[in-house]
Amino acid sequence: MPSAMENFNSHRIVLAALTLMSYVLRTDAAVAMIVFGDSLVDTGNNNYINSIAKANFLPNGVDFPTRNPTGRFCNGLIISDFLSEYMGTEPILPVLDPNAKGKNLLRGVNFASAGAGILDDTGAIFLQRLIFPQQIQLFQKYQRDVADLIGPVATARLISEALYSVTMGGNDYINNYLLPLSVRKRQYTPDQFNQLLIATFRNQLTQIYNLGARKITVSNIGPLGCIPSQLSMATVSTKCIPELNEYASSFNAALKLMLEELNRNLPGAMFVYSNGYDIIFDYIRNPAAYGFQASTKACCGQGSYNGALVCTALSNLCTDRSKYVFWDPFHPTEAINRLVTERILNGPPSDISPINVKQLLAL
Repeated sequence: MPSAMENFNSHRIVLAALTLMSYVLRTDAAVAMIVFGDSLVDTGNNNYINSIAKANFLPNGVDFPTRNPTGRFCNGLIISDFLSEYMGTEPILPVLDPNAKGKNLLRGVNFASAGAGILDDTGAIFLQRLIFPQQIQLFQKYQRDVADLIGPVATARLISEALYSVTMGGNDYINNYLLPLSVRKRQYTPDQFNQLLIATFRNQLTQIYNLGARKITVSNIGPLGCIPSQLSMATVSTKCIPELNEYASSFNAALKLMLEELNRNLPGAMFVYSNGYDIIFDYIRNPAAYGFQASTKACCGQGSYNGALVCTALSNLCTDRSKYVFWDPFHPTEAINRLVTERILNGPPSDISPINVKQLLAL
């Protein structure tokens, strides 16, 4: 007669086999989504670490479905939420969320952390953040956790078929090179700093590829000179600061060439260049054409352009978030995130190249 322990072990084996079969045999199984990045795509990881870069308080989340702050630096949904909606799944969880376990892992997970950058020292002013190497380490742990759930063969399939999103670089300027008394600015000219970022980023993206990622969208840096936080520090009133936009443009040009190089040199890789700079700049230059009224003033903030400090309950708050390009001094509104998602899903090569996300998912 089998012992209780033998019965328990047999039950575990059968359960694991059924879980594996249900994953492997489902022809309509949704593709997993894996997100690396900074505060533009953080869904709440910084809630669980000793960081001063957090958004888990109102009015952040005022337009989120639950009307509660989640840690998203936005009034509502961000791009990964809209992509999940398109893919027919619930939004992926931040990796540090206690609920990011079991079957919730099968739809993917979010490693992004506010303050993170390409360089390890970027965002040090925020105390803790998940630097990019830590996000990659957590990706390795994620694979082990999924393998425990569905086995190594199904996990390899999930990893290779998943949609990956990488959003890095803005903080390396705003919260590193452009900081007062920046060590990096004393060490490097703008061109040298750009070369350092690209070389480091190339190695990091190659690491992700070596861990099994194949369908990888990489966002460029937006128009830094047009965001409220930078405009609020300008000595003269201006629509955008050309020097800061030039930093972003130089990085973006090098990034596009680097991704093309990776596609040539890494078998089976499809790195897709997401042109957030031109997309966002379009809304900033032509707000009325898209139904916006304010293109450089933040909805939530204080000071000039509502660009000083962060969005809190004590900040000025606009009444109609749908009319604003920027939610706070640094981040776009839900309305912009929705439009950007539509353009990266369906857009032409000027928006996203060499293929868009809908075509990438179909590969």
